[in-house]
Amino acid sequence: VYELLHVLEFTSSRKRMSVMVRNPENQLLLLCKGADSVMFERLSKHGQQFEAETRRHINRYAEAGLRTLVIAYRELGEDEYRIWEKEFLKAKTSVTSDREALVASAAEKIERDLILLGATAVEDKLQKGVPECIDKLAQAGIKVWVLTGDKMETAINIGYACSLLRQEMKQIVITLDSPDMEALEKQGDKENITKVSLESVTKQIREGISQVNSAKESKVTFGLVIDGKSLDFALDKKLEKMFLDLAIDCASVICCRSSPKQKALVTRLVKGTGKTTLAIGDGANDVGMLQEADIGVGISGVEGMQVNM
Repeated sequence: VYELLHVLEFTSSRKRMSVMVRNPENQLLLLCKGADSVMFERLSKHGQQFEAETRRHINRYAEAGLRTLVIAYRELGEDEYRIWEKEFLKAKTSVTSDREALVASAAEKIERDLILLGATAVEDKLQKGVPECIDKLAQAGIKVWVLTGDKMETAINIGYACSLLRQEMKQIVITLDSPDMEALEKQGDKENITKVSLESVTKQIREGISQVNSAKESKVTFGLVIDGKSLDFALDKKLEKMFLDLAIDCASVICCRSSPKQKALVTRLVKGTGKTTLAIGDGANDVGMLQEADIGVGISGVEGMQVNM
């Protein structure tokens, strides 16, 4: 029997959760699961043995429209655990306004040097009638944007499944997920990463606008797909107008790996054009977006009544 000692809860900013347990052999273990975007960077050097293979599996699962999680663990020493537990309990019982930040900081200190175990994939089927519904909205002149926390590959697959993306559409993909960016991130030079990222997103948006403009005389339609890291820069004051111009010219827009804050900011950006916005969501991560829209529709789902306002 495993003894459950602590639970480090999932939050949209952490994108992971952990449990601490004591196994029948009296070993202390930290078991962690979360999004690949935050899990791989927390692996120890000797814990990366299956990383390349796991990445391939995750991409294959995501392309099939499955939702993925990475699982890893580490063994804890008794002394390390006792010292950490004191800090964690102090943070957890804090009554100050920065309690959440203190808990997250304590979690950050222990959720490191992990050993990769593998990945899971779960199917989240579209409800019956979704493609037909989206088609009718498009026919009525309503533009549909998808703001999701899913991986890009999963979001694109679901986009095709619900007829938001079509085979005849040209895709404009804005992403910072590249080998060059990964190499930069491993160097840890934050200032240089920010500079190169901003330049890359600016270039990709300009190229997208150029593609759309050159096809205006034809009947070609475009679907815009942008990831969360790129969206951070696209929503910057320097770029938001250019990004919005591109997005409005596209038949459909998918923002993937979006945080709750990003969902709300995108909604505010579109609302600022004077258009009427309607947001639909079924989870706690959608609350900000629903509150920001002119009309917010909260669907009572698995996450209960948090979106029913």
